[in-house]
Amino acid sequence: MPAINDPAVVAEIAQCCEAYEKALVANDVPTLTRFFWDSPHAVRFGVGEQLYGAEEISAFRQKRVINFTERRATRFTVLALGADVGIAMLEFSVMVAGTPRQGRQTQVWVRFENTDWKIASAHVSHAVTAAPDPWLAFVDRAAAALQLPVDNAYRAAVADNVKRTAEVAGPLLAFALPPTTEPAPIFKP
Repeated sequence: MPAINDPAVVAEIAQCCEAYEKALVANDVPTLTRFFWDSPHAVRFGVGEQLYGAEEISAFRQKRVINFTERRATRFTVLALGADVGIAMLEFSVMVAGTPRQGRQTQVWVRFENTDWKIASAHVSHAVTAAPDPWLAFVDRAAAALQLPVDNAYRAAVADNVKRTAEVAGPLLAFALPPTTEPAPIFKP
């Protein structure tokens, strides 16, 4: 049976993971590519993609547009299985396109002969969360379209006001006017 969690091996893998995180946040594509095993057997399952082989992983990295900010580790664990294999598990918080998310990442690290540690397999996912509040989503989209930032402290209150306005306006807009009703003139200053 391999030695479990040799402190030196755990420290090496943790150091690799820290460097990987820095490269990820900086979108340092050459460094990210070098972290993966250069093999057709390397695998990376992302939030929206399934990549098989180093070529697919590299091509994905080359085209990827970063849509996240504020990525922070919330829990990190390493399971070292002998001197040359380890599994790194990371839970993280992140803002994706302005929406807070909780994510998980698992990486299988292998020290191949004559190489540094390499990621042979990786899986990234976001935790399943309740459906976002459509009123908050509307406020966010409207604020972005108008280029009018809404302070996060007031975001929920603004969404509540928009919802109340819609509840009042809804019946008025649904009221059928007779076909002979003349439209109001358009105001032109």
